[in-house]
Parts: sequence; C-alpha cells; structure tokens
Amino acid sequence: MRPAKVPATVITGFLGAGKTTLVNHLLESTRPMQIGIVVNEFGEVGIDGQLIVADESAVIEINNGCVCCTVRTDLVASVRDMLMRFGDRLERLIIETSGLADPAPVLQTFLADPDVRERVELESVVAVVDAMHARAQLHDDIAREQVVFADRIVINKTDLVSSDAVDALVAGIRRLNPTARIEYAQRSRIDAHALFGTRSFSVDNLLAIEPNLLDEDSHDHEHDDSIASCAIVVPGGIDATRFNRWINQLVQTQGTQLLRMKGVLNMHDEPRRLHFHSVHMLLDTTFGRAWMRGETRESRFVMIGRNIDAARMRDGLLSCMN
Repeated sequence: MRPAKVPATVITGFLGAGKTTLVNHLLESTRPMQIGIVVNEFGEVGIDGQLIVADESAVIEINNGCVCCTVRTDLVASVRDMLMRFGDRLERLIIETSGLADPAPVLQTFLADPDVRERVELESVVAVVDAMHARAQLHDDIAREQVVFADRIVINKTDLVSSDAVDALVAGIRRLNPTARIEYAQRSRIDAHALFGTRSFSVDNLLAIEPNLLDEDSHDHEHDDSIASCAIVVPGGIDATRFNRWINQLVQTQGTQLLRMKGVLNMHDEPRRLHFHSVHMLLDTTFGRAWMRGETRESRFVMIGRNIDAARMRDGLLSCMN
C-alpha cells in the first residue's frame, strides 16, 4: 500500500550529464513499480520523452521552456495530472529538469503550492554530474546551483576519466556542497536504493542556502542569451554514411559551441530507431526499439548551443537524407 503522500525525486544536472539514462535505469530496475515521469526540455521539440522506457501514459513532457521559468505552472499542472491519472496506483514521481534549469524554483513549486504539498513529498534532489565535462561546466552558475541544492550527487562517466580527475572533482563538489552523499556511476547505472526511499531532502538545509526559497517573487533567473535550441523534424530515411560524415565534421568545427545534441533518427533500411547523443566533442549512438506498425517514421533532432545557425543545421541534416 502506497504512503499517504507520493514520494518525488527531482533529478537535475547540466546538459548531457546522463539524466535520462539514469531515469531509464531506475525505471528498469524497479519494475513493476508504477512511477510517473515529468520531463522538461529546453526547446520546442521533445526528445527525452521518446527515450524514456516507461509506458507513454506514465510520461508527461514539458517543452518550449525551462521548468524553472515560463512553464512552472505547467509543472504543477503535470504533477496534478499524474496524480489524477493513476490515483492510488501511483507509487513514485520523478521530475527530470532541463539541463539549464535552476533547481531552486522547482523545489519552491513542491513546497509552496498547497495542493502539491498536500499530496506529494519531495523526498530527494539528485544532481547528475558529468565527470568528463564537469570542470568546465561548474563555472556555470546554473551547474553550481544544481550541485549546491542536491542532497544526492551522482558523478557519472567515471570510466572516461582518471581516478585523480575524479578525486579533484569530488574536492570541488565538496567546496560547493559538503553534506550531500556522493555516488559514482558509469552510464548512469546506480542502485535505485541509493536514490529512492532516502528521505534525504531537508527544507531547513535549503533555507540555510537560500533564505528566500519560499518567496514566490524571489526567483530571478536569466538564461545566457547566447544559448539557444534548434529543433529539426524531418520525414524519410537518413543515409548512415552521409550522416556520419556530416555530424563528425560538425563536431570537429563547432563542437565547443554545441553544448548538447540528441535525437531519435529514422535510418534508411533500418527497422530500429537510432538514439543519438552528443556532449561537446563526445558522440554516442545506440539502437532503440523497432519502429511500430503505423508509427510515423521521422527523425527528431535537437541541438542546444551558443550562436546556432538553425537554417544551416537543418540544411545539413536534410543533406543526409537518402
């Protein structure tokens, strides 16, 4: 029997840290638990919702904005919708925020909205940190805030860096947050018990960090105006050779400006969906499930970066069509 309040876990982390991969691992390792997912993306076309392995009815996407800003009311509505949709069958909520989201107003939503506060217990705030790129990312105010407000920190991709680099990262994290428990992961694989059931979230600790947290008018969060998203949806099949040539050239010439790329691609003569991920210069592709009968076979591709030429990016992807 589920508790009177539904426990909620907020998962934050900078772009490409491995948040969606972590969500999928948690879902797979806790089946058949009924978990509702609310996922927010910075951009008008959702990708992460398609990458999550839960039943579609258990996933709500919030697009076209940062969950800490323009779509905060949508977060409240999404949580209420999930509670109505599953009723007593809902055992847990996971909120996956955009990599550009300041966690403070997200937490404020759970604490300040009476209806949500009465029915949901904010159990933990997890920050996923990319071991390979954290040194540069933690110069960003939002990335630091994500670490500061967390009670659990998952240092991901530890297999891609040296043990000395991990030790140096831990020391830097401890300067920002001396009390959070730190877990280590490769490909976001971590025991669900390390994150679920911890009841490690503390309002008092957060108020010590941010005294105005419960003041709804205190949030003053501005995104870097040079950062924008470019979303592309194209029908038809993509030629693998052309795509590999284009994407590798793009990364080599503009990788420092491309913070994050991700997509679900329809490859020519391939029955499975190709999941594409990129963080700066690091590329990764994996095949997902097969396209279903009657499903629209299209490619959805999102780039987040600085000074993106959207028209040029679209033309580049179109040049890869078979």
